[in-house]
Amino acid sequence: MTITGVLRRVYGQMRHGTEILARAAKVTPRTAKNWMDGANGPRGAELIRLMQECEELRLEINRIVEEGKCQKGSE
Repeated sequence: MTITGVLRRVYGQMRHGTEILARAAKVTPRTAKNWMDGANGPRGAELIRLMQECEELRLEINRIVEEGKCQKGSE
C-alpha cells in the first residue's frame, strides 16, 4: 500500500499521470494503472527504476528500511 500511496500522490494528480509513470518505469500503461489501483506492485527491477525516477518514493522506501533496522536492533 505504501508504493500505491506514493504513486497516487505523485502521478495521480498529473494529466496523463499513468502514461508518465509507465514511461518512467518502462512498463505498459496497464501495468502502471494496476500499480496506481493497488491491484499489484512493481517487481524488483521496476521498483528500482521507479526509485531512480521518483524521489518521493525513494525517500519513503529508505524510511521504511531504516525503521526496520531500528526495530530489528531493539529485539
